Amino acid sequence: MDITGTTRIAHLSDAHVLDPRPSRTRAGWSMQVRFLSFGRPLDAIGRRQKLLRSLDTARRVGADHYVLSGDLTEIGTPGEFETLAEILHDSRIDPERFTLVPGNHDVYSSADAWRWALAGPLAPFARMSAGEPGKIVEVGGANLMPIDATFHQPVTRSAGFIGEEAVRAIELRAGDMSLQGRPLLVVQHHPPFVRKTSALHWLDGLVGATRLMHALESFKHLFVLHGHLHSIVNRALGCGVARILGATAVCEDRDAPRVRLYDIRDGQLQSAGLAS
Repeated sequence: MDITGTTRIAHLSDAHVLDPRPSRTRAGWSMQVRFLSFGRPLDAIGRRQKLLRSLDTARRVGADHYVLSGDLTEIGTPGEFETLAEILHDSRIDPERFTLVPGNHDVYSSADAWRWALAGPLAPFARMSAGEPGKIVEVGGANLMPIDATFHQPVTRSAGFIGEEAVRAIELRAGDMSLQGRPLLVVQHHPPFVRKTSALHWLDGLVGATRLMHALESFKHLFVLHGHLHSIVNRALGCGVARILGATAVCEDRDAPRVRLYDIRDGQLQSAGLAS
């Protein structure tokens, strides 16, 4: 990737990978998995094929880097993370070209599920993915900042959490003069919106979103790439440029994939549409 040229980023989200061998795990096709997959077929092979198809499409249209913004698995069991790693390796894309962040589904099985995955089956992808707050991933003409905004909660709740340390790290990086001149792309699962009611925000919103929104309003080169809503989001702040950007859910693709693309050119992020 040439910093002086164009960098193309493919943004995928919400694959909700299942373990095709559920009997290997304690969860299996448990009531928790069935509850979380309500409205979606429990089709492990189908979900695998959808993710592989999306990755193949992104590669075909010239993606330099691949962002997967959370809910990578359905419940975050070891078998699901192992299956995810198999899919990513089967794509034949260099692990260094992936940035992965967890979503609420990825830590339903255990508070340590994401850390376990990064030390285990996802270890080849760990350097470029969400770990300690403040990590910067240089991708051509952009800086990515992958954030783990998850916490362990019951399956009846679907909130995210961005704490003081993470927001402070974002503010420090956004204010770092050595990183300016390039877009700074925060990658996390939940959008940074404050939901309409406090009850809904507690249930499904991003706890700590208010301060993150203030950071976005303060730094015009700061963007958020997210998932969770299973839909395209283009939210502009102040200057009229869309800086909160959401992607569709891979697991809900039907006849064709929907891969969101961004081009980084001359220090600017530009939406490059959907590839299918």
